Amino acid sequence: MARPSATTVVIGALAGLTNVAAVLALYARAGYPTLESASSVAVLAVTAFAVGFLPVSVSAHTRLLAPAAGFVFVLGGTVSVELATPNPEWSTLDGYVIVDGPTHVASYANTWYVWLSLLLVAGGLEFAIRRGYGVGDDRLRNLPAFPLSRSELAWSVLGLGALVGVATTLLVLRAGIRPSVAAIAVLAVTTVVAAVPLAALYARGIVSPAILFALLVPYFLTIEVFVTTDSPVHILLFGPYALVLVLVWALESAIRSRLRGWDGGRFARENPT
Repeated sequence: MARPSATTVVIGALAGLTNVAAVLALYARAGYPTLESASSVAVLAVTAFAVGFLPVSVSAHTRLLAPAAGFVFVLGGTVSVELATPNPEWSTLDGYVIVDGPTHVASYANTWYVWLSLLLVAGGLEFAIRRGYGVGDDRLRNLPAFPLSRSELAWSVLGLGALVGVATTLLVLRAGIRPSVAAIAVLAVTTVVAAVPLAALYARGIVSPAILFALLVPYFLTIEVFVTTDSPVHILLFGPYALVLVLVWALESAIRSRLRGWDGGRFARENPT
């Protein structure tokens, strides 16, 4: 893959700086005590920059739409919700900061790893659909052709799946999952629930698991980010959902192969190593 051009880096940097400016402006509007600490502001700025820079750079470099569009959607939604709700009220008790009211922008900023993982997976799914089914694939740049080699397929599926797994694990640890050892199970089930639709799509062009993943998993992760729950242990339900995705994969594959003679098309015409 070619190195990103200077234009790509500049576009990504502008998106990163836009995100930093939006987050800091909303923090200042609500009077977050975080702004009183230079180190906390630095961490906030770096992570906010990454959330804008990485997905938009990927879109600029590859011409994939989902990473940049998803970033704009998430940032726009956060800003809209934050401006539509009253500012939180701050107080201290025995040296601890007490907050009363919604803190949507903090939830968005502090869970940057969730947004990065979902945006990159969205880009991975878009790439497979556009390249494999020829949907505007002539406009894609700096991306491999299908079929992928076994090693490319494995690294793509496991790498993107692991991103979602690690991000979700960090999220439930932040939410205080009990017992903490359950985080290991969360890592396993969320990696699998993301890897199954990727594997189905990359290996055979099967789309229904990806659709079901997109309809449910990002929604529940967003709820976990913005809504306080008694316990995030319900994320473990992604395990049974992964089994549902496997069954749907098998069902679509059987129907398409029997009724339409689907053999994998561009996804599986060759099987390079």
